[in-house]
Amino acid sequence: MISIIEPLYKTKNQIKFGWAPESGATAYRIYVGLSSLTLILLYDGLDAQASKSPVTLGKVACDVEIADVRTILTLASTVDFTNTVFFFAITYKDSVGSWSATTTSTIVEVPPVGIIPRYMKDDPTTNRHEYFFSDTNQKWVKSAGTSYGALYTSSSNFFADNLITDYVYDGTSLIREKIYPNDMTTAGSPAKLITYAYSGSNLIKKVVSDSTV
Repeated sequence: MISIIEPLYKTKNQIKFGWAPESGATAYRIYVGLSSLTLILLYDGLDAQASKSPVTLGKVACDVEIADVRTILTLASTVDFTNTVFFFAITYKDSVGSWSATTTSTIVEVPPVGIIPRYMKDDPTTNRHEYFFSDTNQKWVKSAGTSYGALYTSSSNFFADNLITDYVYDGTSLIREKIYPNDMTTAGSPAKLITYAYSGSNLIKKVVSDSTV
């Protein structure tokens, strides 16, 4: 399967996903899970037509609601998209009615964090366009402000190729992140440390500081 489900933007209760149309696809399914090894069917028979909306132009798009995810995975009402890691994948039905398998799909992890802006001055593939790093889809992205927060307008593999993020959880909430280039894995190399403080289930403070690997 060529197409990869990609989070375009996220709120506490909703994630808008988009993906490039698969050749010959007539419908799609979206799967979700708390593990990349256990995915459950969330939505079935999604329209295969590419969107004409400026936000998702040329992509097949779907809004995933946390209420639907809670129901399918039997999660507590306190669980939302800002405090839990979820895994998503898509499959498609071809012109003869056969469905692709989740084993041929790329499973995408959506961490429970928003966008942390870190300026990347130079990306040679995009004529030095400003980029910001999105923890939501683990890529550097070109973004624009919307009522939903940051809208991803394009992305690169800069993160996948060059950076590592280590996450620390307490079981329900993200407590700490450490981010560093993958060629600086020796002890004492520069890193960024991001720590989170909560009041109940609400994030009340986020601190970004210099650190070491």
